Amino acid sequence: MLKCFICISLSLLISITFLGCEEKHDLPREQENAVKIGVIYPFTGPSGSSGNDLKAGTDLAAEIVNQSSDLPIPLARTKGLSLHGNSEIQIIYRDSQGDPSLAAELLEELVKTEGVVAIMGCYNSTVTAAASERAEMMGIPFLNAASTSPTLVQRGFKWFFRTTPDDEIFTRNFFTFLDDLPGQLKLEVPKQVILVYENQLWGTNVARTERKLSVKSGYQILEDIPYDARSIDLSEELRRVKMASPAIILQASYADDAILFMQGYKGLRINPTAILAMNSGFIAPSFLERLGPDAEYVLSREVWASDLGTRKPLVRKINDLFVKRFGRNMSGNSARAFTCFMTLADAIHRAISPDAENIRAALLATDISEDALIMPWNGVRFDPDTGQNILGSGIIVQVQGGEYKTVWPRNLSSAPLIWPMPSWSERKVQK
Repeated sequence: MLKCFICISLSLLISITFLGCEEKHDLPREQENAVKIGVIYPFTGPSGSSGNDLKAGTDLAAEIVNQSSDLPIPLARTKGLSLHGNSEIQIIYRDSQGDPSLAAELLEELVKTEGVVAIMGCYNSTVTAAASERAEMMGIPFLNAASTSPTLVQRGFKWFFRTTPDDEIFTRNFFTFLDDLPGQLKLEVPKQVILVYENQLWGTNVARTERKLSVKSGYQILEDIPYDARSIDLSEELRRVKMASPAIILQASYADDAILFMQGYKGLRINPTAILAMNSGFIAPSFLERLGPDAEYVLSREVWASDLGTRKPLVRKINDLFVKRFGRNMSGNSARAFTCFMTLADAIHRAISPDAENIRAALLATDISEDALIMPWNGVRFDPDTGQNILGSGIIVQVQGGEYKTVWPRNLSSAPLIWPMPSWSERKVQK
């Protein structure tokens, strides 16, 4: 009797343990006749918060495709890929750790060992560059959701596709936004900027465009500050910002470094006219979670905000599903990842057969209307020479009341712009 009881208890304990592991780690399950794609994002390291946010958007999109619902978007109303026997799409994730060499190795392993037919990734532009180069050599479609370096679509690759607009578009938006303020809103805009940026491919390309447009628009660059995003000591960079302030800070940072800079700005009472951020770390979930009220009034270029749902019901419906699944609003990153997956799934569905060459041909023929997107874009259509989506555009958001509110362009805005950025003393910040 005792022996039987012990056996039953052990069996129950083992069952609970396995269930707990599956829930905690979201382990992939083998699916018969599934179409496999590989997804490479940084789940650990300085960009881990952003990588996991991208994964959340991808997971939600996969659930919509693999199940059935009444959502008014492609592939939502059927279960799986109806043109391929209702096959599901199985995602195989890999952690790049923000390492270009590792990402390239992971891509090769996904193709050769796991048999994936396409790749999504990789967030950090330097990492995306390395991984997509390996994909080009192997002849595998590589779809990018969130790496915005312009150089990525200037390499003449035939297997690389990008849904998001790039930093040249976003930087032009910055200066169009700043030019709008004196005329439309009668606000004073100082013609002085400070450039702060991480010193790898993404940040240096952002700064190059910002320099060019600053000169063209008549802005004086008071400081030009590159830095290592892995650094935990930014005291010298902060000193230079403080000496040059006040001015408009144009900043390109990943998650951990964006938070470090904001903590430094508060600690040294650095009071810029505005912080105009190039997305990325400034919209990562950890940015608001760790900074709380200290994140208020930051401006960032964006591709998406939950308040767009007031004008577009589809945005609200998808965001509600995301909140139910993950307990928070979507961000620009999770929305871009969602859109990227839906674009790839649509191409796989239309492909004559779910293999690399036919998926590439289907991507080239992609033409998704704005009505089927949660993004404020005119649609998704790829330039056949560069692989860039030619219908994307950006918005500018501001942190207000712990949320990202759209403040530009004015026809999409949900809240009035707060300008200039209140000083730390005006906010009654406690020491």
